[in-house]
Amino acid sequence: MLVVGAPFGDGHMRAAEAVGRLLRQRDPALEVAVEDICAHLFRPLRLDRVLRTAYRWSTSRFRGHPHRRLYQVAGRWPGVVCRLSDLALGAAAARWLGRMAPDVVITTHPVAGYLCARRRPAPDVPVIPLVTDSGPVNRIWFHGRYDRLLLTDPGTREHAVRLHGPASHVHVVGAPVLSALQAGRQQADSRDRLGLGQRFTVLLTAGGAGLGHGVLAAARQLADSDLDVQLILNAGDNKALLARFHDLAAHRPWLVRGVSDDFEVLLAACDLVIGKAGWFTLNEAAFSRRPTLIVDVVPGQEEWNAGAAEALGVARRVQPSEVVSWVRRYADTPDLLRTDFALDESAEFVAGWPLRLAHALDDLVTIAGPTTSRTGDAA
Repeated sequence: MLVVGAPFGDGHMRAAEAVGRLLRQRDPALEVAVEDICAHLFRPLRLDRVLRTAYRWSTSRFRGHPHRRLYQVAGRWPGVVCRLSDLALGAAAARWLGRMAPDVVITTHPVAGYLCARRRPAPDVPVIPLVTDSGPVNRIWFHGRYDRLLLTDPGTREHAVRLHGPASHVHVVGAPVLSALQAGRQQADSRDRLGLGQRFTVLLTAGGAGLGHGVLAAARQLADSDLDVQLILNAGDNKALLARFHDLAAHRPWLVRGVSDDFEVLLAACDLVIGKAGWFTLNEAAFSRRPTLIVDVVPGQEEWNAGAAEALGVARRVQPSEVVSWVRRYADTPDLLRTDFALDESAEFVAGWPLRLAHALDDLVTIAGPTTSRTGDAA
């Protein structure tokens, strides 16, 4: 089994890693490789790092308009984008796939999916995209000959059937968040592990790539307020943002984190999340029963993500200038988090992704039924 992601938004690789972990846990005899395709296509350039840098630039400069334009181009002319990608990288992808010799390929990025399907080492090797976005996702996800489609959002199904079809090949499995495969974490224990006190805690996260001016603006608003709350500032792998968070946290008992492999601990420790509209971050928060105030949206797909999360009742879009009043509301009366947001149904849906994925792949690989547990309760 080969699970293939790409280095753009962190959700692509997080999804790939969660699927790989599930496959390894449920069938130890199964050989599973989880790979960033870009790390293997043009090694002298370190294409994975170059594309990661380009993605961060396009989403953070000029109010994200370069990324919006790229998103629009991919949606309007998916065939052109895919063929150009294959022209540039197809031969290298074919050599890599030949060396890997997979029996089944699951992909979590649309261009990676197209390259794997176009350059599959044998005609009978199934290539299955897992669509890591929500709502009416970009048409580039469906430009390719795939054996079936896996969706993370029920709201995407009608759109996918219309563009890909037939309906029997489209399966809604939910967002494969890694925390659903791990033991539940209690809030008090998580705070102790992080060296935090047992009081109202807010997690500000800019995602794994550290994107979003709104998150930094919200942190500054909270720094200038008189609120007596604990803050966790998560900058991902953005070193510039990490330095700004450290400046804000100077002389304050705040926790600042960069690249971290224990994001589920940060979620379990907090009461409220403030961040951007990354689909997997929203689903991880929902699984942990932590509501999100969305203060930043990368133009393009995240606009749909934010709308879907609001419709589910797990998040609310607010301006950075409004976060102090919202945090004060919930810090003063934490029970309002349960009345203002509807988290239980979404948490149960996310928790069921391993079983739904097993059902969607049952003719290709046997995945034993997993046992999932709820994460820590809110204080």
